[in-house]
Amino acid sequence: MKKSLLLSCALISLNAHALVDYSETVNEPADKSAARSIQKMSKPQSSGSGRSLSWKADMSLETNYESLEVGGNKYGVMNFATHIQTPVDIYFDASYWHANGDEGSSSGNPKLILGFNWLRFGSPSEEARVDIYGGAKLSSSSKLGSSRTDKIIGAETTKRFGTFGLGIGYDVTLVGKPKNSEERAIGNISRLTISGGWMVSNDIQFEIEAESFTIDKAKDTNRAARLGEKVSFSTLSPKVNLGLAPAVNLELGARFRMKKAKSEADLMSAKVFDLHGANSNSLFAGLNLTI
Repeated sequence: MKKSLLLSCALISLNAHALVDYSETVNEPADKSAARSIQKMSKPQSSGSGRSLSWKADMSLETNYESLEVGGNKYGVMNFATHIQTPVDIYFDASYWHANGDEGSSSGNPKLILGFNWLRFGSPSEEARVDIYGGAKLSSSSKLGSSRTDKIIGAETTKRFGTFGLGIGYDVTLVGKPKNSEERAIGNISRLTISGGWMVSNDIQFEIEAESFTIDKAKDTNRAARLGEKVSFSTLSPKVNLGLAPAVNLELGARFRMKKAKSEADLMSAKVFDLHGANSNSLFAGLNLTI
């Protein structure tokens, strides 16, 4: 795992759906790009994942490399994501992942999200926001990807306290029926995120994020391969963002499982590879570009 992290930093050191503060910075410096160097990351997702607690530009492009294990096999996962914020309080997120491991490569489920900046109040340095969003996770025929097409609905809020910020998000994935007969059917997926960040300077930000997942048992009792009981697990993820250049920053972090799922074998056959902490702890590193 350490070798994977070093390799990721050397190659470019390139998430799933944390919370974001889109407000203007207070006492904006002459270099506006540096003032917005801390940006959203996704989440494998993510999505969705999760979104980072940050001060957003109008558009961001993000990529990171994550090292983890699934069923005793090591995988290196490339995550790709973009965020586009429009002037009319509507934003668009898209993410995708691709994994390479001991048993070959596998493509992930593309994720598309459309969000609305619903509420915004307070001064820039103390601003609070509430966003609502919805979208879909498209099906995949790969080994690690799910053959389901899932729908996603959720809401998130952030509160800024000068150089500090707090965020809470909650979403529900309304899972579809697997097209692959060997894939285990599951119920809806609930995700709760709590994050906190501290902007030390325009070039350094620390963040910590906790995610909790709950997967309901399958409703289709006629299906042989199905999840028979509710499963829950959670992770804690510390991160640091370092500004390398105007509009470019490096993110380094790890995800530690605070609570493991009772039956990891069931989750493997349910194809929830992209849920953080479903399979193992992980290390990640990536580059984020704001425009």
